[in-house]
Amino acid sequence: MTKVLKARLETLQFLYALADTASTEHHHDSINRPLPTSSASSFDIPSFSLLSIQKESSNTKENGFSHNSSHIKSSTSLQKLLHYTNDDENSLSSKTHLHSTTNNNNEIENISSLKRDNDESRLLRELLFGMQGIETPRLSATDTNIDRCTRILISRFLECGWLYEKIRKIINTPTTSLVAQAFIANLSSELREYHRLISVIEQQENIPGMVSLKKLHVWMCTPMQRLKCLAAIADSCQGKKGGQLLSILYMHSQHGDPLQQSLLYPLLYNCTIPIRDMIVEWICNGIINDPYQEYFVSTDKMVTEEKLWYDKYTLRVPMVPSFISMEQAKKIWITGKSINFLRVVCKDRTMLQINKTPASSESLFQQQRSTEFQDMIISIYNETTRYLRSILDDKYQMMDHFKAIKRYLLLGQGDFIKYLMDLMENELNKPANQVFYHNLQSLMDAAIRVTNAQYESEDIIKRLDLRLMYVSPSELGWDVCCLDYKFDGPLRTIFTEENSLRYMRIFNHLWRVKRMEYTTCGVWKQLMKSSRQFASIPEISDMTHVCFIMSNEMTKFVQSVNYYIMFEVLECSWSDLLNKLMEAKDLEQILEAHDDSLLKILTRLHLDGHETSQELAKQLRCIFDLILNFGSIIQRLIQCVESELLARKPYQKQQYYGTYTKNVEPVRR
Repeated sequence: MTKVLKARLETLQFLYALADTASTEHHHDSINRPLPTSSASSFDIPSFSLLSIQKESSNTKENGFSHNSSHIKSSTSLQKLLHYTNDDENSLSSKTHLHSTTNNNNEIENISSLKRDNDESRLLRELLFGMQGIETPRLSATDTNIDRCTRILISRFLECGWLYEKIRKIINTPTTSLVAQAFIANLSSELREYHRLISVIEQQENIPGMVSLKKLHVWMCTPMQRLKCLAAIADSCQGKKGGQLLSILYMHSQHGDPLQQSLLYPLLYNCTIPIRDMIVEWICNGIINDPYQEYFVSTDKMVTEEKLWYDKYTLRVPMVPSFISMEQAKKIWITGKSINFLRVVCKDRTMLQINKTPASSESLFQQQRSTEFQDMIISIYNETTRYLRSILDDKYQMMDHFKAIKRYLLLGQGDFIKYLMDLMENELNKPANQVFYHNLQSLMDAAIRVTNAQYESEDIIKRLDLRLMYVSPSELGWDVCCLDYKFDGPLRTIFTEENSLRYMRIFNHLWRVKRMEYTTCGVWKQLMKSSRQFASIPEISDMTHVCFIMSNEMTKFVQSVNYYIMFEVLECSWSDLLNKLMEAKDLEQILEAHDDSLLKILTRLHLDGHETSQELAKQLRCIFDLILNFGSIIQRLIQCVESELLARKPYQKQQYYGTYTKNVEPVRR
């Protein structure tokens, strides 16, 4: 019996010492818990250093020494207990029973503690798999066997796995975009750092007491926020490319959270590089290297040379990144177009002396801090547009052609227009189908030789031409004859076919007004020449008086219309146009100034097609028709007066030279 008691006491003594050691280690671990420290990686990794492991080993040794001391004390107690057994067996039995009960309770508690440690270790291993998006059937956040606090932690850890899997699926989605590929590469780098964090935690999980649920929760707070931010950004950027994707990233970067700002900076920096390279290649060489249609300038290779400036290169506003202003985008667009216009249309391949050092990618989306990108754009834009303007002015004499249009198509050269009408009057009074181009061309050449038009440059005279428009049976030569001006080369870009039609409409209106002026002047001359004849017929004195009054009123009306057109419309609009042309820096501004001037002239002449303008134009045409009819009536009146005078002439002679009596004297008039 004594031997059995001795064996049981030795076993209980061993278990008691073991439990004491475990409890001491657990207490030491709770005091010296390692804290996560920041690192240079994307995801903060806890600093599990060898030093901490060595400290754990030294603490274990110290605890082992205290355990040996307690074991010695327990052995002394055991010797005393055996001594008491030899003296009094009954007393020993009672004491042994009491000691056995106490040790049994400690043994149960230690076994429960070991079981809890094993459950937590298993739970941690399952969680590490779940945090990588791997399904773990044995792990559930709704397991009723797990306490509520642990279930909350499990749900948070599993959220990391869900976010990880969401980002991974977006990464695996095929894409055809350089910017999107850079974005996905950065997302992959972030997930690799996340994998690195999980791997370090897995390595330390094998060390007892190094990793626990509470420690893991503390360590994963920042990585979880980072994953949430990455998932939100990746979800909003899915399916986007080019400038649209950059705009979304820039919008997310304008956030007050330093964590999100630090996360977005490398994303923006790397994703901006492809667009930065495209911008530099475009403004320096006029080349678009955009295989996936993500640049904000697109090209159409089917457009002809004449439409190069208008249709070949298009600014795609939705693809402009939000950190690039519309003014900057237009300057970039115009700079590249100017280079291609010089090479293709002007046949000029001069290499411009520009600074081709590209701006940093950072300067694109941080223009508040750096003007490097803005300075690069302005310097290249100014140099390119200045050279193009010099080519247009010096080589192609752009301003001289503008002035020639003003003199001839807008009837500014008065002596030439007046002499041309005098020469063409007989031809233009014919029906339109009897008017021929070669007859009018010879008359125009004669007008050029006689008037100040002969002093124009040979190039301008060669470009001045005539055009016969559509002929209808009821029209005269006045209605179909129109002056024209030929353009070629780069001038075709400025004076397009559409603008030529606008000039034709303006010329026809001015030509009609000039014809009214010519008609009223002719009527006045005829009336003045025939005034003596009218006086010979007293019966028509009232009628001729009315004709003089009507002629005077028509002349004043036509002069008022002509004054309005020439001074208030043409001169003012043309003066504004010349000022804008002198201030224009690029070809786009020249074209805008030219188009605005033409539209302004058409509007003020009531030729813009508006309902009110159409009504006024209709009334004006009616008045012009009345003037023409009045001129025809005056001609017939003069013819009738001449016929009447011829008919009265014999009677007048008979009255003067007939047989008279002595007392009758001839009537003298």
